[in-house]
Formats: sequence, structure tokens, C-alpha cells
Amino acid sequence: MRLKGPWPVRLRLILAFLLVGVPPMLGAAYLASALISSSFEKNVGQWLTETTRFVIVEITEREDDAAQIAAALTSTVVQAGNESVDALKAALKPYQHVLAADGFDVLIIYDGTGTIRYNSLNFTPAKTLPASVTRAIFAGTLDGNPVLVAGATVKLSESAGTLYLFLGDALDTSSFSSLKAVPSLQLDFFAIRGEEAIKLYETSNLSTTPPKAILQRLATADDPILLDDPPGDLFLAAVSGLKDQDGALSGFVVCGVGGEEGLDGPEQQLRLLWVVFLFGALVFVLAGALVSARFVKPLRALSQGVRSVASGDFSQRVPETGDKETVELAARFNAMAAELEEARAREAELARKERLSTLGEAAMVIAHEVRNPLGIIKTSSDLVRSRAKLGPKEEELLDYVTEEVHRIDNLLTEVLDFAHPKEPRRSVFLLRDLVDRIQGFVAPEMTRKGLSLTIEDKAAGASVSADRDQLYEAILNLVINAMDALKSGGRVTVRLAASASGVSIEVADNGPGVKPELRRRIFNPFFTTRAKGTGLGLAKVATVVEAHQGRVECLEEPGGGARFRVTLPRAVSDAASAFAGQGQGVS
Repeated sequence: MRLKGPWPVRLRLILAFLLVGVPPMLGAAYLASALISSSFEKNVGQWLTETTRFVIVEITEREDDAAQIAAALTSTVVQAGNESVDALKAALKPYQHVLAADGFDVLIIYDGTGTIRYNSLNFTPAKTLPASVTRAIFAGTLDGNPVLVAGATVKLSESAGTLYLFLGDALDTSSFSSLKAVPSLQLDFFAIRGEEAIKLYETSNLSTTPPKAILQRLATADDPILLDDPPGDLFLAAVSGLKDQDGALSGFVVCGVGGEEGLDGPEQQLRLLWVVFLFGALVFVLAGALVSARFVKPLRALSQGVRSVASGDFSQRVPETGDKETVELAARFNAMAAELEEARAREAELARKERLSTLGEAAMVIAHEVRNPLGIIKTSSDLVRSRAKLGPKEEELLDYVTEEVHRIDNLLTEVLDFAHPKEPRRSVFLLRDLVDRIQGFVAPEMTRKGLSLTIEDKAAGASVSADRDQLYEAILNLVINAMDALKSGGRVTVRLAASASGVSIEVADNGPGVKPELRRRIFNPFFTTRAKGTGLGLAKVATVVEAHQGRVECLEEPGGGARFRVTLPRAVSDAASAFAGQGQGVS
């Protein structure tokens, strides 16, 4: 499938890594496969040699065991005073089952001429048994089948003619059962009959007969011989000879591994070459992927940022990471996004003020139109009250009319005040004095509701240039809203803070708080979450604060609750003294 359009940078980087790395990787893979194959062959050859030597040692130990057991039996029989063959057979019979359980199932009594007087099994030695004490491999037949026996001879008696005892272990599958735990090992035993090698025991059906040249070397060699080019299906093999009582080669042992276990040959080396090559290619691909990911990640972040800005999210910023050029590009993008965000905020503010102005004009027209009939209703109700004799029920109804007229008139006054706010009559005063005045005003109501108010003043001596009454009403409105949101036991906190250029007043409570989706709309006129609210309280707060070149925000209080922050410029003289104090180290 052909890719449409330009290839991704990451894919091109990975391909570049592969193109640069493939030629040397092929050479390295070839050398690695050759070294691995050679090292593997060397290690396998050493293992086979040691295994063959272990097998020979095992056979030798069986010969030693046979000599020790035969000597012990001779001592027991001679001490019993047994001299005839029948008596010796009777004396040895109780031990035969124990000996057979240990593998020594061949027990022969013979005289000095080699004539067998007693044979526990139908074992026929290939050579006359020696008239001497010895231990060796004895070739022969057992029930007509070739066999090798690891055994020993001892002198048994001399009183009625010299008799000898032969004790041996016929080598079969049970003699080396421990080697079956290695499934990859091919173990074979051969007996020599003239120039023919007869297989006695095998662990598989692999062809393992060594060539005659190796048999000639075994006749004179004491150590195992490693076959570099083994016959049949073997990959590698080691051969060791077995000598009889005369030192002649009576058999041999072959330890090898099959061709499927090895790394030799064109197919195996090609397979190994591919394995090494693919592993190296995978390493190059991973390296290319990691490097390209590190290189492409800042570009992806920048691309995502561009898409976000294009969709209208000017708050998007990208990490300034990567190389110098990428960092510079990200920094320029962030600066552009910040400028766009500020421009959008200014446009939104202008649009909001324009909407408020239009709304104010409409509200003023509506208020004037409503006030005229409202005045007629009030005058008419007063006239009816003064001229007519009314009963209690009629008086109560007129009271309702008068109260509603006053309520609507106050609402209209509030709308007109919002539509045409008064210009601030500025004076310089301490911010703490304003907060103390508010605390004194709300104290009785807070006591009645079981609430508390705490002032945290970190702006000691800070003053503002503002309309005292307007700012008082704005902050009082925030405190009353906080009180209305609380139940008995609630807490209102007023925090004062100051910097060299401005002061802030925060009104926080531990009530239910304001939902995040409502915080941007909460200062809009006529927006309210209360059943009886007009929605002008916080809008008037925002109008007053903006008239003083300040800013008001609705935030989330840590631990739960609402928090409103009003930020105002500091009084000019106070800001200058504060800046001078900071420069002189005064806190």
C-alpha cells in the first residue's frame, strides 16, 4: 500500500536508522553467527568429552565395587570353611538376590584352567577367565546376545584345587539411567567382535557407528576422542574405548548430540544469521523509534497547540523542550497564543460592556415606563384609603398593594442605579477601617444565625483611593451573599493582602461553593441561582470594582466553599511609600 502525501518524520527517521545500520549489521550478524557457532561447538565438544569420561569413570567404579564385594564374599565363604563347589554355591546363594538388586547379577565360580564350575546366568565369556585377581571389562554373550560386563575376579579357595570367583554387572539400560535426564544426549554402547562393531545399547535410533579409523585410534588411546565429523545423524560426538582383561579393545562408548541440536551446517548458520540480523534490526528500529519520539514529541505538541488555537482555544501552551530551534519556536508560539488570549479577553470585555450599556438603556426606558403607572397605583391606593371607610379585610389588601408598589419601586431604583452608576467620589482611606465597619454592621445578624466572621489582615496600613460608600456596599454584598449560603456553625473569612501596586480583599466561606460552569456567568446582570434574587447584586459589585480600575473573580476555596477576590490599585501615596519601604528592607 502506497502512502498518500509526505511520509511522517518519525517513519523517515526510523527508515534512515535502518538504512544506515543494515550493511554493518549484516557483517556483524555474519561474524556473530560464526563466533556463536564456533563457541557453541567448542562448548558442546568439551561437554561431550567430559560426559564420555564420566561414563568411563562410572564403569570403572562398577569394576571397583565388584572387586570389593567379591573380596568380602570370599572372606565370608572361606571363614565358613566351605571347600567344595556345591558348598560354595550354597554359601553364596543367600547373597545373590542382594547382589542382583545392586546390579551384580553375573556370579561365576571357575577353576585355574578357566573351567566354569558354577554360573548364575547363562553368561559365556568371549575369552577364558583369568587365573588371577583382576578387574576389567569382560566381553561375552548372555543368552546368546553380545554383552559387556564390568566385573572383577578374586581367588576363592585353594584347599580342593584353586577356585576363583567372578562377579560382574552386565551393562544395560539400567546401568546409566541418570543420563536419561538429558534428552539431547545420544549415548550408545558397542561391543567389538573381530572387525565388527555391534550396538548393545542406545538412547535413540540415530546412526552412530564410528568409522574403522577411529576404532584403530581407540585401541591405543587412553582419553576420549572428539569426532569433528561424526558419522550418521550426529552433530558432534566423543568416543572412548573399553579395554578387557588383556588390554585389548572390547567395546566403546559414543556420546553425541543430534544434528537438530547443533548450529553447524549451512541451514543452521543461515538460521542463526537471520536471528542475529533480525535482533539487530529490531534494536535499530527501537533506537530509531526512541530517538524519533524524542525529536518529534515537541513538534507534535506544537502541532496540537496550533490545532487548539485554530479551534479557538487560546489558553493552549506547549512545553518549551527539545533542541534550541524547537524551544525558540515553542516560545514564539506561546507568546503568540498569550497575545491572542489577551486580545480575545479585551474583545470579550468590550462586548460585555457594550451589552451592559444596551441593557442599561433598555432597563432605564422600561423603568420610566413602569414608574408612571406605578405612581398612579400608589396615589390611587392612598386616595381610596383616605376617602373611603374600609373594613379590616380591605385595609389588609391595600397594605399588600402598598408593599408591592414599594418593592417594585425599590427594584426599579436598583435597576436604574445599575444602568447609570454614579461616578466614584474618591477619597483615601485605610482598607482595614472599611472591613471593620462591615464586621460591625453584620455582627448582630451573624450572632442570630450562629455564624462567625474572621479577618486575616496581611495588608496592615494599606489604603486605597476609592468611593468609600460604593466600595462598602460592594464588599458588604459579598459578605451577605456568603452569610446567605451558610447554615448555623458556618464561617466567613475576610482576607486582606497588599503588594507594591495593589491590594486585594477576599471574602471566603465554607459553604457549598459555586459550580465551575457558573463562575464565568455569575457576574452577568440578572443571573441568579436564588428563587427571590434579582441577579443584580454581583453585577453591581463588578460594575463598582471596574469603575475603580479593579478586578473581581470567583474562585474555589481550598477545602470547599466559595471565594470572591477583589483586586484594587493601591493609593498613589501609599503605594509610593510601600515601594520605598521595600527598597529599604522594611516589611
